[in-house]
Amino acid sequence: MTRVLVTGGCGFIGANLISYLLDHSNWEINVIDDLSEGKLQYLTSLDNYIHDRVKFIEGDIRDEGSLEDAIAHCDYVVHLAAQTDVISSINAPFNDADINIMGTLNLLEASLRHNIKRVSFASSAAAVGEQTPPVDENKIPSPISPYGASKLAGEAYCSTYAGSHGLRTTALRFSNVYGPNSWHKGSAIALFIKQILEGKTPVIYGDGNQTRDFVHAYDISMAIHSSLTSDIPSFEVFQLGTGIETSVNELYELIKTRLEDEGIDVPAPNYAPARAGEIYRHYCDIDKARNTLGYQPKFDMKEGIDSTIRWFIKH
Repeated sequence: MTRVLVTGGCGFIGANLISYLLDHSNWEINVIDDLSEGKLQYLTSLDNYIHDRVKFIEGDIRDEGSLEDAIAHCDYVVHLAAQTDVISSINAPFNDADINIMGTLNLLEASLRHNIKRVSFASSAAAVGEQTPPVDENKIPSPISPYGASKLAGEAYCSTYAGSHGLRTTALRFSNVYGPNSWHKGSAIALFIKQILEGKTPVIYGDGNQTRDFVHAYDISMAIHSSLTSDIPSFEVFQLGTGIETSVNELYELIKTRLEDEGIDVPAPNYAPARAGEIYRHYCDIDKARNTLGYQPKFDMKEGIDSTIRWFIKH
């Protein structure tokens, strides 16, 4: 029986990935999470959760003992555990590096010891930094935040372990991921929806014309699964998004329209100065992922926002 380890599996993307794997594979799933942000409840409350197929280990990827328990008898690893907040990385860069670099290095060493077939590493568009979009895999990375730098370092270590040790690794540069199971997230879509439902007025930093490539968690989960099962070289990097540029102002209007359809009053947002370290424009070229992984996003923004809002209202 194939078994996969998902680090950070109780988080937002982890919960969506595990739901996807339960529906689209017969794999057994090990999860390690220190529960600093995620909760085991995010897994056990999934509509398709199967207790017998999911083994949970509470632990930190920087702790060798916990990691040994989690990775034993696994075939694949999906590495999602990370410090993911750009502003926090600016305020506490050593903590960001400790989790994102040393944690990744610890995981790669454990993967070597256990003869893991492939490690799929969750990188980020932040590793590439400010670029003229669309961003593809040939752009020279130039991160503008410690978070982006630590994710780029993780990619470099994945490449190193493939080149020096023959460990098959893949780096997946996620664009801005959204979707169900994101109540605890502080990213724009989840935060706007939560604040509006709580009667608060959301804040947009900057003029709202900054753009992102918003990609649904289902599509990211599909790409992760494909990255493990596809016949690809020992190390590859893939940009993952939709290839569509959406401004924050456009995003807010989509959320506003959908919530007003539910009879919910939506205030005009407040605007505040832009924050340092955040990319102004981003969307990506997904041709490589499409051609190599068979990756084709299924959710457009309207469908994705609808599914996300339905989840928030239900929960």
